[in-house]
Amino acid sequence: MALTFVALLGLVCILSLVLGFFFKASFVVFRTGSMEPQYPVGALSLTVQVDAKELVPGDVVSVRRETATALVTHRVVAVDPPSAAGATASLRLRGDANISDDPLPYEVATAQKVIFTVPGLGAWVMASRGPEFLGAATLAVTALVTWAYWPRRGVANAAEANDAAEFGDPAEAKPQQ
Repeated sequence: MALTFVALLGLVCILSLVLGFFFKASFVVFRTGSMEPQYPVGALSLTVQVDAKELVPGDVVSVRRETATALVTHRVVAVDPPSAAGATASLRLRGDANISDDPLPYEVATAQKVIFTVPGLGAWVMASRGPEFLGAATLAVTALVTWAYWPRRGVANAAEANDAAEFGDPAEAKPQQ
């Protein structure tokens, strides 16, 4: 049962990588309450990359400023012509829980558009990145591999007998029961 769960988890990871590669998809975890109540803290969203010109007011997108490392995920208020080189649109954004638009527009060529969201799942994803989880996962995998490769007395004797019989050494061949 544990091996089946781990195999399914591995399949989900592989499918996520394929989805990300071919569809430029990624996951976003909401870490602040600026998009509450529809997108609560700890929610996980699937996003796909779209051209900024395709966005319309009401879309929820993740964008990054050139000077910032963190993503901002807010609702599109307006899509204006770009004022910066390399951008295809100037986005005015606002968090659902905020009373005013973000202070500056986002000059972007593409944005990550939110497709669907699962509340609470992001908290589990963030916890799995911590040292406690990684340490426990390492110990669990070590125990599983050790258990899988630990020699078994009855199985080893039967394997030796089969090898001796197969290679024609009658002195070491044991009758099978």
